[in-house]
Amino acid sequence: MSFFAELKRRNVVKVSLAYLALGWLVIEVTATVTPLLNLPAWLPQVVLWIGIIGFPFVAVFSWIFELSPEGLKRESELTRPSPGAQTTARRLDYVTLGLVLLVVSVFAVDRFASRQHGPLTESGLSETGGQGVPLDDRPAIAVLPFDNLSSDPEQAYFADGLADDLITRLSSWRAFPVIARSSSFQYRGGDADLNRVSESLGARYIVEGSVRRAGDRIRVTAQLIDASTDEHVWADSYDGEVSDVFALQDEISGMIAAALVVDLNRAEAERARQRGTKNLKAWNFYQLGLLQADKYSREGFAEARELFTLASKSDPRFSTALAQLVFVNLWEVVLGWNDRPTETVANSLAIARSSVELDPRDPAAQAALGWAYVMAGDIENGLDASRRAVDLNPSMPEAWGWLSWNLLVAGDAEGSITAGLRAQRLNPVGAMSSIIYDNLSQAYWQLGNYEAGLDAARRLLAELPEYYFGHVFVAMNAVELGRIDEARTAIAEARRAQPGLSLELVQGMYGVARPEIDARRNAVLRQAGLE
Repeated sequence: MSFFAELKRRNVVKVSLAYLALGWLVIEVTATVTPLLNLPAWLPQVVLWIGIIGFPFVAVFSWIFELSPEGLKRESELTRPSPGAQTTARRLDYVTLGLVLLVVSVFAVDRFASRQHGPLTESGLSETGGQGVPLDDRPAIAVLPFDNLSSDPEQAYFADGLADDLITRLSSWRAFPVIARSSSFQYRGGDADLNRVSESLGARYIVEGSVRRAGDRIRVTAQLIDASTDEHVWADSYDGEVSDVFALQDEISGMIAAALVVDLNRAEAERARQRGTKNLKAWNFYQLGLLQADKYSREGFAEARELFTLASKSDPRFSTALAQLVFVNLWEVVLGWNDRPTETVANSLAIARSSVELDPRDPAAQAALGWAYVMAGDIENGLDASRRAVDLNPSMPEAWGWLSWNLLVAGDAEGSITAGLRAQRLNPVGAMSSIIYDNLSQAYWQLGNYEAGLDAARRLLAELPEYYFGHVFVAMNAVELGRIDEARTAIAEARRAQPGLSLELVQGMYGVARPEIDARRNAVLRQAGLE
């Protein structure tokens, strides 16, 4: 008799299969209930290792012993063929089959459920523009701008700064996605319809608050609302010195996160406490810079550059201020508002490297480095930095936006669309969301979905009508659809916005790692009248 036949005769194979099926179910149940019951995060791994270590003992035990009507007996003591042994074998058949079917059923349900929330389709963009698209099964949270109750209206930026920093703290928690500042800050005044805000931003939880500052004293109130039920999940107020503002931010973000998440572990709490600066003067300059950068205008970027420079001079270790300086500089290059693009890109790359050296775990620094690398032609390092950025902060839309751009330049159109839609979902309102259509229009063009590409280009121009590349993308997709006159009109509009427009300029800005894509783009643009 062969060894395998002997294993089957002694029921070792059946017992082993039953053990593996039961073990898989135990591990699945453990992984599911661990966060719900606030059990240690390492528990599922311990259960897995116990199962692995126990397997050989179970196999050896089933070889030596067998369950008979008289109880456990050594296999050598049983008479063959034994009616009791045959009964035991049949029972093992039923148990093993039942466990295997249960495992298959659970696995199938899990896979089916995952597919219900799977990758976004191209038609999803065309209809929704990224809004209302689920990030995943977790509810999102949006922090609205805090009301300024101070007597000085100029202190509004201080209230905005508190809310902005709260967004930064909360986005460090990986337990839930956080909507970006530039989207949630569209709703001001304290009288916003929360149901409308929730629907527009795709956020179930809304944070509202107010700041009253009188001299060196500050009072902060905040409340967390479940917009689906209008229930106040949490509310509190804080009084203190202005110098204690950072401690207040940590306390508020921790309280909100605790109200939403059961499984808050020490490592995540430490990540959430990381901040760019403890220098209040630098922080003030930084917040004022954000207000200017949010305008996405030539004047706004110029003001923002000066303020971010002052912030970095006030605190030379403020990595995020340097990262924002890189963003401003490169935006001016992309939008055609810079007279020395080559020099600016080189300087921006140096600044981005300095930012990462100051704090390698700053997602803004990594995102800035990724964008600067790709603008300088180093696609591989650009992708690496961009992926580090989204790993460090999965709720940072800029990180996803530049990953989308870098994937597009690398020739991965599908990956670019997925990352771009993620950026829009995190930041569904405003200029930043519309700029993502830049990537989406080109990505759809690369994939041959010209209607979606044309729609994306038009959405881009609706927000930024003077963005000359938006007209270029209209032309690219229009040519492919046979609308040559529309394409030539688009190129004429692009030249009006940027008189120096040429194929060489487009190639320098949007050239990709795949020469055949560049050749195809240049060919359609020539049909549109661009040389």
